[in-house]
Amino acid sequence: MFKVHRVVKGTTVTLLAALGVIMIVWAHGRSAPPATRGGTDPVRAVQLRFSLDGGHWANVTEIEGGTITIEREGKKLAITPYVRNGNVELQIFKAVQNKGKETMETAGTLLVGKGLTKLEGGGLVLSVQVLDANKKLPSNLVAASAGATCCVRACDGTLICGVCVCTDCGRCGPGWCDCAPLQPPDVD
Repeated sequence: MFKVHRVVKGTTVTLLAALGVIMIVWAHGRSAPPATRGGTDPVRAVQLRFSLDGGHWANVTEIEGGTITIEREGKKLAITPYVRNGNVELQIFKAVQNKGKETMETAGTLLVGKGLTKLEGGGLVLSVQVLDANKKLPSNLVAASAGATCCVRACDGTLICGVCVCTDCGRCGPGWCDCAPLQPPDVD
């Protein structure tokens, strides 16, 4: 009995040692997770001004690659801003009813700058201009407001949604949202 116990004990120790070596080799082959910088890297955002019917307006700040939605009289657009080579490119999608379901279809791409540019899509006509193409937001503030899209109606009834929305009739957004005092847009 004493010999059997020694054999079992020796086998167990050998198996545990072999398993330990395998785990060390396996862990050595894996890369370490990248070091984080505590959320201090800035996130790029774009601030746009939309000029609506009757002199109404909305200033919208959206994270690059995020979505701004504009809806009026059952017509709906989704706009995704990207900064490419210093220019702001808007990818525009329109809502289409298909067999009772709403789907988004590509309506085009538009390059915009500091001057007013006409935007047409999905039956909506408005103008857009860039207020800030290189807005930097601290990533920890953006992460804290993740999923915090807000929606505000302009005085003409247009519903605008984004991360930070300021219109001639209201405003909403997280604490970093910098709505300037309400004033009419600059018209060239």
